[in-house]
Amino acid sequence: VLFRSRTQVSQPQGSGPNWMRICLWVAALQCLIWGPFIILAPQKSAVAYGYAEPPQDLFLWQGMGLIITLYGVGYAIAGTDPLRHWLTVAVGLLAKILGPIGMTWAVLQGQTSSGVLKLIPVHDVIWWLPFALIVIRGIRCQLRPAEPEPK
Repeated sequence: VLFRSRTQVSQPQGSGPNWMRICLWVAALQCLIWGPFIILAPQKSAVAYGYAEPPQDLFLWQGMGLIITLYGVGYAIAGTDPLRHWLTVAVGLLAKILGPIGMTWAVLQGQTSSGVLKLIPVHDVIWWLPFALIVIRGIRCQLRPAEPEPK
């Protein structure tokens, strides 16, 4: 290796505490139920989400269901080794922060009814703290100084 820093990036040791895996598997299960529900029953899911009337372009709503389903797959994969897959969790955390901001903005602009905000605490806010803790721990593990190489 031509260039070697004093602090080398190392793989996280272990897969983290059990609560991390359980948290990610529960998040995966939530997405893997909710996402297909949106895809298979777009009108019913829109009403359940708080829309007074289903969106005009149901295929876009179903596309959101596909994205939610894919997040579920990502959380399931991250649940196998949370500290190794902390970047996946970080992307999920960003979505769970930015999604509610966007939805709140749409309500404030009068683009949709405030009823759409009712599921944000259950689908997004409850994950902020555990996902943030997983991301912070993953970053710390990755930036931990590498063990000296045996000579």
